[in-house]
Amino acid sequence: MRSILVTGLLSSLAFTAAAATVHSSNDASVSTPASASVRPVSTGVTNPQLVYSTKIEIPADEVSASFPNPARVVLRLNLDRTGSPSAIHVVQPLSQNIDARVVEAVRQFRWSPAVLDNQPISSELNLIVQVQR
Repeated sequence: MRSILVTGLLSSLAFTAAAATVHSSNDASVSTPASASVRPVSTGVTNPQLVYSTKIEIPADEVSASFPNPARVVLRLNLDRTGSPSAIHVVQPLSQNIDARVVEAVRQFRWSPAVLDNQPISSELNLIVQVQR
């Protein structure tokens, strides 16, 4: 009885291996027409990189002693396919004057754009600007 069971298991493994071999040989025989190009699903994504920024100068009297050190202004913005920021929104404000100075400076920043499949794409970005005393 044990020999029949072992023989049955071995033969089922052999049939599975034979079926896999037949299946893979069928896949190898399929050819792609010369006119059709084979393209990968994705060549990957590259994140945007900051390539130009301006110095943000804030007078000392505008930075309150009650602010944490370093204080933060958190922005959400869109980068277009050229790396230019647009639709800049303050997510975590510090003060109206400081927020306005930071937003104005960030409008002048430039990034290398995000890239998908070797093509620049627009993207959304969260940016944290630290204000130090």
